[in-house]
Amino acid sequence: ETNKDGEEEEKSIKIVDIADIEQSKTFSSIQRIGQKRYLQITAGVDESHNVSLVTQEAEKTFSSLALPAGVTYEFTGENESIMNSLSDLLLMLVLGIILVYLVMVAQFQSLKSPFIVMFTIPLAFTGGLFALAMTGKEISVISVVGFVMLCGIIVNNGIVLVDYINQLRLGGMEKRSAIAEAGVTRMRPIMMTSITTILGLVMMAFASGVGTSMMQPIAIVCIGGLIYATLLTLYIVPVMYDLMNKKELKTVSSDDLELSRK
Repeated sequence: ETNKDGEEEEKSIKIVDIADIEQSKTFSSIQRIGQKRYLQITAGVDESHNVSLVTQEAEKTFSSLALPAGVTYEFTGENESIMNSLSDLLLMLVLGIILVYLVMVAQFQSLKSPFIVMFTIPLAFTGGLFALAMTGKEISVISVVGFVMLCGIIVNNGIVLVDYINQLRLGGMEKRSAIAEAGVTRMRPIMMTSITTILGLVMMAFASGVGTSMMQPIAIVCIGGLIYATLLTLYIVPVMYDLMNKKELKTVSSDDLELSRK
């Protein structure tokens, strides 16, 4: 204020005299993205729950809410990172299957034989899913890594079986006789290879300690896939071979073999 002499004087005024005071809760800061205000809500999930499943339940709850006009929501954080990682791993899985097929095509010099071997991969994936369900594990980024590994492991059994059938047929044996002979002759090495691999993974599956829980899904997927696919490979692969090979292969005589060696 200015007094009579024209000098300014300080005068205190109570806020209650010029405004209404009301106690309430508010935000410590206002955040914006693209000139739009947003509020970030965080939450943690304990070890007994799966982040993806909890997020799915939360999305169902939010979808049933009647939000005001202009209000939207979005789930980010760990679940978003997991989904991005799963997308990348699924792409790697598809590329891995294609690469395995191309390598076998180069080895067999055929498109049909590698295709027969590839039937072992769905069997292995089915066994891996059964193993996860039996142990109470969820499909996660780590378990998908196990499926990628399983893709390269399980085709070995089919390669051993199909390659030996082809060798017997090239030697002059009739198709079904060659299939039966290969099943009997190659059953032991196939079983031994799978059993030794499974035993090597058992310790990883049942190990306890810091960090072991991260590796257990990989071992569980591989063990389940190997057990299931190994048993069915001895039945499915011969059946598919018989169905997809209607013509007899050109036989190779002993004279031709001697000439090729020379």
